Amino acid sequence: MSGSAQVIDIRRYRLAKLISDAGRQQGELARMMRDSAQERTQLAEALNGAQKHLARIADSYKLLLVRLKREKDFRDACQEAAELEDLDEMIRRRDALVRELESIRRAPRESTGT
Repeated sequence: MSGSAQVIDIRRYRLAKLISDAGRQQGELARMMRDSAQERTQLAEALNGAQKHLARIADSYKLLLVRLKREKDFRDACQEAAELEDLDEMIRRRDALVRELESIRRAPRESTGT
């Protein structure tokens, strides 16, 4: 009978070892899940920062495109004024264009101040 008692003890030992291994594996899985959650959080923060940076770049490009359009319009108007034969009209347009150029030059400083 003592032989069968050893078999039961071995079975219990194996069962206890399996339970212990399962607990260790469960702990390792929990650690991996925590690490994965932390990595996802870091990735989300990095993506959020990149999105904000890209939005700032897009805003800068929009401002640049508006300024370039205004400067093109200014150059076109200068060309038209130069082609006029009426001196008074040329002077009037020149003065208006000078004011427009001053406005164009001030625009980037005004937009960055807000």
